[in-house]
Amino acid sequence: MLLFVLIACLAATLSFARGQGAASNSKPEDQVTQLERDWLAADAAGDVASLRRIISDDFIGSSFEGQVLNKRDIVPERSGPGGFAGATVGDTNVRVFGDTAVLMGAINTAGGSPKQIHVTLVAQKRPQGWQMIAAQLTRMQ
Repeated sequence: MLLFVLIACLAATLSFARGQGAASNSKPEDQVTQLERDWLAADAAGDVASLRRIISDDFIGSSFEGQVLNKRDIVPERSGPGGFAGATVGDTNVRVFGDTAVLMGAINTAGGSPKQIHVTLVAQKRPQGWQMIAAQLTRMQ
């Protein structure tokens, strides 16, 4: 379940892959905010190809239980909706430091008992565009 939740967060970056051309004209903060949305969208759609583009090969993250995760742990081998289907982005705050950015914010889950998840994403601008290189998700009480 935890793995699916993390994958779902990553799905929001689907739009990142689609909007990369248009994003080049916007501010880096807006591009990283879009990366989060794209990741959640890719997860919700089960778009494995987009998740593979959004999440860097050297990705590192932590699960709700504190386990260290890599790209293989969070990108499913087959398509299908992830754990963030229906989730929406809450308030976010992005700080850019050269070619690296930190996004802190909230994800609002969907379902019978919606909850908020605190998210910290680290993204890096690479030749193919912004990619997620690290993430930590925390359930909010």
